[in-house]
Order: sequence, then C-alpha cells, then structure tokens
Amino acid sequence: MRRILWTAAAIALAAVTVSAHANSVSYAEFSVDRGTIRAIVRLPLDDVDLLLRLDRDLDGRVSDAELAAAQAAIRAYFAKHLHVAVDGVGVAGTLDRIAAWRDPSAFQYLEGDLSFHARRRVGRLAIRSDFLTELYPSHKTLGRISMAGRDERFTFESVSAFEKRLAPDRAATIAVAIGGLLVVGVLLLIRRSTARQKSAFAPSALRRDKTGAALVFILIAATAQADVIMSAQALNATLKTMEKLTRQANDDAPAARQEALFQLGAEADGLASIMNMEVESHGMQERGLLDLALRRTKELGVRIAYNREKKKFFYDGDAFGEYLKEAPRGAHAAPAEFKLLSYGFYQSSGADIAALSAAAAAKTRFLSRYPRFEGNAELRLYLAVDYRDLQRRYAEAHDGANAAKYRRLARAECLRITREYPRTEQAEAARQLLRGLEARQVG
Repeated sequence: MRRILWTAAAIALAAVTVSAHANSVSYAEFSVDRGTIRAIVRLPLDDVDLLLRLDRDLDGRVSDAELAAAQAAIRAYFAKHLHVAVDGVGVAGTLDRIAAWRDPSAFQYLEGDLSFHARRRVGRLAIRSDFLTELYPSHKTLGRISMAGRDERFTFESVSAFEKRLAPDRAATIAVAIGGLLVVGVLLLIRRSTARQKSAFAPSALRRDKTGAALVFILIAATAQADVIMSAQALNATLKTMEKLTRQANDDAPAARQEALFQLGAEADGLASIMNMEVESHGMQERGLLDLALRRTKELGVRIAYNREKKKFFYDGDAFGEYLKEAPRGAHAAPAEFKLLSYGFYQSSGADIAALSAAAAAKTRFLSRYPRFEGNAELRLYLAVDYRDLQRRYAEAHDGANAAKYRRLARAECLRITREYPRTEQAEAARQLLRGLEARQVG
C-alpha cells in the first residue's frame, strides 16, 4: 500500500511537471539491434514551426509539401540535438522519414524516423537529447529504450544523458556475481533482526505514509494551477500574422496598406503586453521565447525593446505613426494616436518641463477632437498626472504662479474624472491623486 501511494504521487507530480508549459514535451522511442539503433522522435509541431519557420505560406498549417521543402533544416536540427555514441564513439544518424503525426487528442507533432549504424555490436550505449531547449531550457523528452529484450524509460533533459552497458565484459560479470553473493549474505543477517520487531508498529507507519502521500497530492493540486501566459503556439500565430501584415503593408492600394499598418501596430502592441505580463508573473522563466520574439520582430522591422528604467517592454509605435501620416482622419486614427500618447506617457521621466508641457498639449488636442473616445478616462488620468508633475517641477524652480496654475488644472481634471467616470479604476486613481495634491498643499 505504501509503495502504491508514493508511486501514484510520483507519477502525478511528473505529469504536472511535464505539463508546466502546455504540450511542450517531446517523445522518443529507441530500439537496439546488434549494431543498429533506430529512433522515432516526436516533437510538438508548433514549437518546431516557430523555430524553423516551416509554414512558409503563413496559412496556419504545415503541409506535407512544406515539410518536404524544410527537410534539410529538419535534418540539421535533429543532428544538432540528438547524439548517439557506442562504446564512447559518436555515431552519425540518418533521417529516414519525416511526417506530421497527431496524438489521440489531435495535438500535432513532427515525427522523424532516424537510424544510427555502428561498426560493431553495441556494448555501451549513450544517448543525449536536448530538443527545443532554445525555447524552454528545461524541456523534456520522454524516452523509451528497447534493448536486450526489455524496455527502459528515461527522461532526456539538457543536463542528463542515458547510458547503459548491453554486453558486459568478463571481469564485470565476475564482479557483479561476487557483489550479488555479498548482498544475499547481508540480507540474511538483516532478516533475522527484522523478524524480532513487533508488528504493532506497522499501522502507524502506514498512517504516516498515507499522510505524506496526501500532502504530496495537495502540493500537486496547487502546482497544477500554474498559469501559462506566453506560449510557443500563441507566439507562433502572432509572428505569422505580423509577417502577413508586413507583406500587406507593401500593397500599392492605399486602403489595404493603411489597414495592414494599423493591424500590424495592434499585433505588436499586444505582443509587448503579453511579454510584460509574462515577466511580471514568471520573471525570465520563458527567456527563450522572449528572446525569440525580440529577434523575429526585429527581422520584420517591428521594434519592441526593453526599457530598463521602467522595467517593461515597449513597442515603438512606428506602424501607428505611419498609419496616421497616411490616414490622419482614418477609421483607426483615434486608437492609433491614443496608443502613441500612452507610449509617451509611460516612458516619460516626468522631469522635463518642456516635454511635459508638449505632452499635456497633445492630450488636450486629442480630447478636443475625440470627446467620446472609449479610452478618454485613461487619457484624462494621464493628463492629470502631467499637470501634477508640472506643478512639482515649477514648485522646485520656485515659480509659484505656474505651480499654483498646474495644481488647479490637476485638481480640476481629477474631479472631472471622478464625476464623469465614477465607478472606474481611473476614478479611484484620480481620488488618490487628489488626496496627494491636497496633502501637498497643506504641507
């Protein structure tokens, strides 16, 4: 009973660990026959597509023709990440077949058949695999190795390799036999002393084991709730969409180009937001995905950069700016300009009077042109903060008249937000800002 409980707990914990990043586990089966090692490797197709860009027509699926066209890149990837050695000597592998494969839940994998031919019968076998560690440093490949009439399970990671001696030499056989005799002798001695122990201790021990297993299951249940924010599948889809929009932005038709520019900006803005959410929630756990996102967007001419002072990723808004140049009164003019104003606000240091004045004037013009825009509660809060910062800067410069002016403007903007948007987050922030202004005035 004790063994069953702990075994079940271990299996469940392994399952949770494997699913820490949805469907990001690979599988490999190896069979050994004399001097030949054959392998069937299955890698999540979304992950491989993200790395090797298999879907060249960007239609959201990898066709057989696209797999065939990418055969050289796939062969190179397998050669880089799967290494087999026989008796300490590396054996080159050949990629015999590639295809798409679906598991019972219809999740797609890239399946590859490989073979490794050694010049001699396999004596000592070593297999090392570190697939997809470019995306997930701790990526696992669940392996099954069939050899000498039996199967062994092994989890391949970048820090571990499978090693096994299939044909032990004469000296090793003798040593094992002697060791076995010694173990038998020790076990006989232990059995005599164990037989004297009271059976009354067994129930309490069992209770302790049950309690320990229960705690493990509780820990598993809590761990299983871990959220996944940035995934290879979602990033892959976003990058494909951005690549299509980049192509469409070169269209000669003005309407098509303008629409593509705005949508490209929206995709870049959304990606930067997801990257920020990922870092805020999990730190640099997904460093591989983050780096790949930055590299691939840069290739597309989309600039997303990390602001060390603000500790956030920001899109530079270039596509929104291009859209506004071509369609200053277009259907997306208001949201495009709003995004550019918000980027400037969040990256501002709030220290330069000229910059603050220009930013406040730009927000005022926007509010005048788009009085009913859905994001105006947020924009008015930005404006109130600009006024508050201007009041502080002028107070530091001993300019009492301007300090008083901008304090009045900040206060009026806060009151307007609480009046026009009473049950919003912006209204609560405005109330806090107002209390700060009043406390500063009293001080």
